[in-house]
Amino acid sequence: PTLHWLQKRLGLDDIAVGKVIQRKPQILGYSIPDKLEPTLHWLQMRLSLTDGELSNLLQLFPALVGYSVDTNLEPTLNFFIEALGNEDKALSLVIQNPVLFGISLERRLKPRLNEARGARLVIDAACLRRMGNYTEKRWHASIAFQAKKLSRQ
Repeated sequence: PTLHWLQKRLGLDDIAVGKVIQRKPQILGYSIPDKLEPTLHWLQMRLSLTDGELSNLLQLFPALVGYSVDTNLEPTLNFFIEALGNEDKALSLVIQNPVLFGISLERRLKPRLNEARGARLVIDAACLRRMGNYTEKRWHASIAFQAKKLSRQ
């Protein structure tokens, strides 16, 4: 029933739903009324997504349906809204980079935001993408580079 429900809810053909399940097989074990529908509803409403945009987002990053709205999705979105100071920019950032929802707030994003602010870097979408995607070594090299660039101005 989960497979059929996903196909109908997200408008997926057999190949597309197969790819989603291949990337996140745990989806088949999730409860539709307790997990899947509430999470998809939150994503669609909070990120202002059409049915097609929601489908594309889940095909891009199926792990999203496994995240808790209360302890992961909402706090992470709020972090980006606060960091950017603009909800529309934050929504655009996470829609284009849904993997950012999978980055630890406490172990990576918050400490790196503090480092970036301490180095007086401009906190924009590009900076936040680097925070989430860069390894520790690459992040520190980026901070040093940006700080050096700022000191020359």
